[in-house]
Amino acid sequence: MLALSESHEVPVFSGSDPAPAAPKPERAKTRCRIIEESDLDAVIGLLRAGFADRSEAYWRNGLAHHRAQPLPDGVPRYGYLMERDGEAVGVLLALYRVIEDEAGTHLRCNLSSWYVKPEYRSLGTLLDGFAMRDRSVTYVNVSPAPQTWAMHKARGFKTICAGQMLAVPLLGRHRGRARAVSPATLALLPPAEARLVADHVSYGCLGLVWSHGPVAGALLFQRRAIKVLPGRFAWLRFPGLQLVYHSPNLDLAACLGAVGRHLMLRRGMPWFVLDALERCADIPGRYFPGRAPKFARGPNPPVAGDLSYTEIVLFGA
Repeated sequence: MLALSESHEVPVFSGSDPAPAAPKPERAKTRCRIIEESDLDAVIGLLRAGFADRSEAYWRNGLAHHRAQPLPDGVPRYGYLMERDGEAVGVLLALYRVIEDEAGTHLRCNLSSWYVKPEYRSLGTLLDGFAMRDRSVTYVNVSPAPQTWAMHKARGFKTICAGQMLAVPLLGRHRGRARAVSPATLALLPPAEARLVADHVSYGCLGLVWSHGPVAGALLFQRRAIKVLPGRFAWLRFPGLQLVYHSPNLDLAACLGAVGRHLMLRRGMPWFVLDALERCADIPGRYFPGRAPKFARGPNPPVAGDLSYTEIVLFGA
């Protein structure tokens, strides 16, 4: 537990009688602690104050999706709350997930939405420091505000996405077949990946399974609006998709044509965006450097484009 204190003004006494002994100054306490289930109404109230364009249903649905994921005992479920004399004044959603890969089993934490009431904003760094104490955890931020990019780098975060590609998959190589997620196509995937894909489809993502002979892999897309033109036309947006996951061993360039054919014929969608560290020469499209960067700090950072179980899919577009 983390606490600070400050002195309050002591009242002044006057009169002929000796003044009573001055009481000890009250100490206003600030503390950070783990969010409990009973805190969710207060947490959502803070988040709605900080993100006025997002509804209560947006937060409740996303937290419900996250609640369904298993976590070890002792790992925070929702993140951290900052209190001032018992009043909730700040929140940092920290969405933990257990990762099992070739490096072993480890924890990854998506540092999501942050808000502190304006009158306590100077204490907000306490919340950040409290949330990132464990050096064995990999912390990621997939939606950092532009004014925080330099701060992330100063805190030791590394860039895992430096820009985005606007891909036109129909112009890619045509090989294999891409099909919608179904019990038959999920059976082509390893059990753990099949569960991941099924989870994300239940969140509202579009899932495809690509196969070519004995080789198969999955792709997951989040529906979103794409801002194409800068400057005064930045308000102009087009319906699109963002690639939020693909099988680690999937050759994305090899399956693009089949994916593009499916997206165009079944969804009327000629393009999608994907995160990248640099321009992908084997993917037809345009690279936009500096667009939607993402950061990670810790021993097991995700690869560019792996947004599985992050706020982007849990809460939706």
